Amino acid sequence: MSPKVTQAYKEEKKAIILEGALHCFTEKGFQATTMDDIVRHLGISKGAIYSYFTSKEEMYIQMADDKMNAMLEDTTELFKSMPSAADQIRYMYSRFRGQSLTELRKWMAFHLEFMLYAARQPQLTLRWNEYADKALVFIKGIMDGGKQTGEFRADLDCAAASRLFWSIRDGLALQYMLSGEEADYKRTIDDMENMVFRYIMG
Repeated sequence: MSPKVTQAYKEEKKAIILEGALHCFTEKGFQATTMDDIVRHLGISKGAIYSYFTSKEEMYIQMADDKMNAMLEDTTELFKSMPSAADQIRYMYSRFRGQSLTELRKWMAFHLEFMLYAARQPQLTLRWNEYADKALVFIKGIMDGGKQTGEFRADLDCAAASRLFWSIRDGLALQYMLSGEEADYKRTIDDMENMVFRYIMG
């Protein structure tokens, strides 16, 4: 009789596989990486990987979703002691400032390649949108709260403000994708924060 596999063991195994896949994706790129690359890097059988993930696309979605969920969980808990919507938005900018350009470039290259790949595949586009919508809904919740308390302007379109928030952030990341200095990047985040606050406070 084979030993019972616990849920904790399964989660640990999945995490190990995802960490190995991430290493391969960031080293070779998403499209160039094959399942054989991941197998070689991890030193486990292809069957063992397929028992947890059906494809490298599923691995990517899981990675991105895990990262998003962890950020939302941690931040939502922190916000319980930070009732001001303005302070919550400022905290998000402090997170951006805390991310180095090196880390940003690694993740942006990873995300951009997958987004271009997924754009030609409706099922992957749907999965990506489910992931991305979590970020939009999260910021919209902050905007809604600030509008209700009077911190933000009464005529604020919170859905549009949420999309603007992320669009400016993503646009800045693209601007610094291949060139630019850390100090300039941080100063530009400051300018971006001031610009967004002028918009939401009116």
